[in-house]
Amino acid sequence: MLIGDTVTLAAGAFNQNVVAGKYIEFVPRDGIVQFGLTSDSAAAIGDLRVDVLSGTDIIAQQVIPRPSASTPVYPDDFHLSDAVAAGDRIIISVRNGGGVSHTLYWSIMYDKG
Repeated sequence: MLIGDTVTLAAGAFNQNVVAGKYIEFVPRDGIVQFGLTSDSAAAIGDLRVDVLSGTDIIAQQVIPRPSASTPVYPDDFHLSDAVAAGDRIIISVRNGGGVSHTLYWSIMYDKG
């Protein structure tokens, strides 16, 4: 299963979990998740910082997504993965440290075990 979306953050804004309320926020069965992250082409390197958590695992902290102005491409933009158990919570938090609004494009590929 592939699920994804975009989120636009104003200058200095923080989103605690872009996956909140989505089907994949709480993993339905054991499996593998892979994360794809990109940003709008106007994003200067370091404007957007992303943290990725899966259950009790910290997958990445302060990752800078590649600016591409498009959804993540598999496998090029899917650099993070983790084994998950049923009920694990997926969290992708993002902070915009830039002076203007920026967009994060995110995708999660979920393969049940």
